[in-house]
Amino acid sequence: MCEEPLPLSASCSKERTKVKQALMVYRDLFCKLLSEYEAEQLGHLKPKTKALTEAAMLMRKKHQWEDTKKQVGHVKGIEVGDQFQYRAELNVIGLHRQFSSGIDYIGKGTNSLATSIVVTHRYANAIKSCGSLVYIGHGGNPDVRSKSSNVLPHDQKLEVGNLALKNSMDAKSPVRVILMKACARFDGMYTFSNSDSNCRYIYDGLYLVEKMTQGRGKFGKLVFKFTMNRILEQPATCVSFKDVIMQNDSSSGRFAGSTPMKRNKSKGCAAQKDVVRVNDVSKGKEKFPIRLVTSIDCVEIPPSFDYIVDIIYSERFNQPILHGCDCVDGCVDFKKCGCIVKNGGTIPYDCNKRLDSQMKSSLIYECGPSCKCSKSCINRVSQCGIQFQLEIFKTELKGWGVRTRSFVPSGSFVCEYIGEVHHNREAGSRLVVDDYIFNIGDGKGFFIDATRRGNIGRFINHSCSPNLHVHDIFYGHNEKSIPHKVLFAIKDIAAGRELSYNYNCCKGRIIKVGSNSCYCGSPQCNGHIHI
Repeated sequence: MCEEPLPLSASCSKERTKVKQALMVYRDLFCKLLSEYEAEQLGHLKPKTKALTEAAMLMRKKHQWEDTKKQVGHVKGIEVGDQFQYRAELNVIGLHRQFSSGIDYIGKGTNSLATSIVVTHRYANAIKSCGSLVYIGHGGNPDVRSKSSNVLPHDQKLEVGNLALKNSMDAKSPVRVILMKACARFDGMYTFSNSDSNCRYIYDGLYLVEKMTQGRGKFGKLVFKFTMNRILEQPATCVSFKDVIMQNDSSSGRFAGSTPMKRNKSKGCAAQKDVVRVNDVSKGKEKFPIRLVTSIDCVEIPPSFDYIVDIIYSERFNQPILHGCDCVDGCVDFKKCGCIVKNGGTIPYDCNKRLDSQMKSSLIYECGPSCKCSKSCINRVSQCGIQFQLEIFKTELKGWGVRTRSFVPSGSFVCEYIGEVHHNREAGSRLVVDDYIFNIGDGKGFFIDATRRGNIGRFINHSCSPNLHVHDIFYGHNEKSIPHKVLFAIKDIAAGRELSYNYNCCKGRIIKVGSNSCYCGSPQCNGHIHI
């Protein structure tokens, strides 16, 4: 598990809330514009590209950008290790104020200073060693030749952003570094995608420019090379799975010369010598394999259980069938869709199938088996299976836990707590020390038992400062005493972080260990779990 963010002061917490709100406004506006532009068929201009830019510009026009004044150093409300989905989001929150240029700066000429850089695959940027990188200057287009452009590569000049970086070197002024990182992994190889939906930007903290040199680029033109070192005593970003900066090999169309991003070890990070003990706990039942890892000197694995992906109801339970909607158009008419009417006439998910930021209720009605809409309906989310790469690992104090192998955006569906549904009168004959029990009765006395049959949800631990929240969801039946218990991300979760939810917020939760002591280690920890 990666280290949790450092405790925030009241003022810092307020600034962070403002940043999060700006991001929510941006993403909601982007989704709205994207739907409109796709319907308009914008010809050669990609609707997504236009929507990303227009959403940011509309917010700027309405003075909704945060920290509009450029500054050197950290930006209030943004922590080292924070990740962002789209490049334009960096503009909205004030982390980097250039839509396409990699170097942002303040001042002019000899009075300029660099404020931030974005390290991408577009130039031959390279990671040298732990906390050190070589950044290629701006201009000259040394590595990328556009087929639609008549501009030939040329020597870079010591002006604008390049001059600002040199001035920062001379003044020993810190520069914010944002890394564009690979996030897809297939057959053991990391791939880099040009699609914003598959790329992430991570704020890696402050660096100092140590040296500037000149050399010949790929096409024989002069380029500036800035050697930059990460300032010590900053929180480790703890990027898992060797997130890398790729060098673009235009001739082959592949990205070669990748070097793993090395990080200083920090408390709570995944062990450096983890080994895979089980390749796929789900045995092919989930969309992504769920592997089980331990440290190299530990050979323990959890007791065997049957992995299932659907709730199993007791024969004693009569399921009243939920009457579905009659929509055949994807449930776009909220007033006519019976399922959405049950949600107060508001669809609970946005166009990316994430919880809408305005959604306040923890109870959600989804379209289900008895509905006429297709399986691609935007109101079907928790039934579509796990959408992120997850793994089970051995924690230091809490037994087995679950962490994500990929970035999980806020509002995303993570998994359902799945097992066998029974009535509490059966509990006495079933409970043992290592039971995985989740009471869901709300006074009616039902519980989910994942001891013998269950899914990855049974391994997710408690935290007093969780990154997941439980929602009650209905789609197959209308019995309110037996909802589906579904876990959603309540904030962006970086790769490598342990997943957790607050057991104390779940009425009647019977924890899976024989103690009520809490070992979550968060600053908000109250020391115990209610049983």
